[in-house]
Amino acid sequence: MKKMLLASVAIIAMGVSPAFAQIIKNNTDAGAAVGASSGGVAGAVAGGLIFGPIGAIIGGFAGATIGAEAGVEATDIDYVRLNPTEPVVIEGDIDVGYTVPETVTIANVEGRDNLGYFYTEDRVYFVDLSNRAVIYSPGTVVAGQ
Repeated sequence: MKKMLLASVAIIAMGVSPAFAQIIKNNTDAGAAVGASSGGVAGAVAGGLIFGPIGAIIGGFAGATIGAEAGVEATDIDYVRLNPTEPVVIEGDIDVGYTVPETVTIANVEGRDNLGYFYTEDRVYFVDLSNRAVIYSPGTVVAGQ
């Protein structure tokens, strides 16, 4: 029952974030807040389902921190979902701070001069275009129809 309630709250909260992000599109601080709330909800749900209440707290905090610091908005995630690129193959682990090789083409996020993205086989990664460093990955993103 708890898992069902937690999942329901997460779905509602994630549905509110993109709508709120559209209203505050040009406000950087508010965008960070949306990133934090989206990341927090996702982290809390994942942590809660896997590790229970303590996992929900830790996952929510970690997700909120990462989402806010990266500056990736919910609308950016929607954009990359609706505009998938050809997946690239990169050997090894890709973590925040990883410098994307020059051989990899990074697509621009529309309306964001400093933000790009690329897909691997199973994930999308957001990249700071000024230094080609990975700044965030929301995990697996299902391409839009």
